[in-house]
Amino acid sequence: MNEPDWSMEKATPARIDEMLALNYAIYPEEWHVGRSFVEAVMAKNPQVYNILRTPAGVKGIFSIFPLPAGPYEQVLSGDLEEGELASHLLDYDRPRRVRLYLISIIVDIHDPLRKAYARAIVQAIPAELRRLAELGIEVEEIGAIAITEDGNRILRRIGFTAKGEQESFGECYPIYRASPEDVVQAITLT
Repeated sequence: MNEPDWSMEKATPARIDEMLALNYAIYPEEWHVGRSFVEAVMAKNPQVYNILRTPAGVKGIFSIFPLPAGPYEQVLSGDLEEGELASHLLDYDRPRRVRLYLISIIVDIHDPLRKAYARAIVQAIPAELRRLAELGIEVEEIGAIAITEDGNRILRRIGFTAKGEQESFGECYPIYRASPEDVVQAITLT
């Protein structure tokens, strides 16, 4: 399979089952989301799920949720559950200031091409940030919570800095924050 056979695209409802299957194969059960959550998110803002589609199906996903400052800080601190984010999600219908919550970067780690998939996903993030800027969306900050060692490594490599921890499911997870400029610069240099 050659990289030209791959495409980064916005997920549609027709891809939800493939997205969930990849999510369930990668993340621990306590971090799984259901179809109804993904449908509610897509109904509110159909542009937040970005998938790497190959002839073999969806091999990667990155999801960025635009939020107002209050819910953004609450989800990072653990005072707002991710399952409640759909009701706080902003759309991209008009220019506005947002904070982006990088809710997931998922790659099919069981596939021999996983490193190439991860690279394609990471390289698509600056393009998404530029697209948002062209829509008149001003991104104040991007935040994420790393739940795996791979997540920690990737977030540090793409311009994020650990700033605190969140406790969930009896574990402590680092909270990462970055400016859009730092993310674009770090990814462009890798």
